[in-house]
Amino acid sequence: MEIALGGIVLLIILLPGISFRKGYFSEEFSNQYTIRDFFQLFINTLFPSLISYLLFLPVIYFIFGYYYDFRILLGILSSGEELVENSIKRIDNFKFEILLFQVIINSASFAFGYKLKDLILKDSYDAKNKFFRYKNVWHYLLSAKFILFKRSQIELINDTIKDIDITFIDALLTLGEHSYIYTGILVDYELSSDGGLDLLYLKNAQRKFISEGNSTKYKDIDGHVIILKYDNIVNLNLSFIKVSELDNDIVEFRLIE
Repeated sequence: MEIALGGIVLLIILLPGISFRKGYFSEEFSNQYTIRDFFQLFINTLFPSLISYLLFLPVIYFIFGYYYDFRILLGILSSGEELVENSIKRIDNFKFEILLFQVIINSASFAFGYKLKDLILKDSYDAKNKFFRYKNVWHYLLSAKFILFKRSQIELINDTIKDIDITFIDALLTLGEHSYIYTGILVDYELSSDGGLDLLYLKNAQRKFISEGNSTKYKDIDGHVIILKYDNIVNLNLSFIKVSELDNDIVEFRLIE
């Protein structure tokens, strides 16, 4: 019983940190959110939880008059039966206030983590500084942000990463004994459970068949989006394109440089 209560108390204390991580590692970085090792989960959520309490407890107390009494939670872990019973009784008396408090602080922690992620991505701090970098190499490859890596040795003279409007894909696939080249504009992608690339979504796609010694012409693929399975891809060629509108409604497509 005491072990179960102790686990609940620890979970409640760490919930703001868990909520923060859920926001910070959302969308294309959601694979990094999952931690199966309890000790690592404890370490990675304790510090964000402490920050959340320091930031939001004064605000919640000022607005609602609620405060977080850690003595009640720690009283549950006490070896004294009377102290445990008193702590549980006090929690039961204020269960609705406690529930509202948890909803507010965890929602605020999630929003804070999500906003922090957006700020880091907006100015590419994650690409420029390895400390902020996410464990999603495909995000940096498919968005061209790998160019900002110190080790990339690629320098853009006339353009910046923010000038990129389209990522164009050339993918060599093997299907059985046949080989094809698929081309198209990248719409989205999905990762597998181990963090590797799983699916590519392309629009305005074309395909051509390659046989030994020659190849056919490109043919348009009907449909809005074609989905390529990464397991069938031999290699990828990425082209990063800037779209400019010229006079007379003429649109220019050119590689960034």
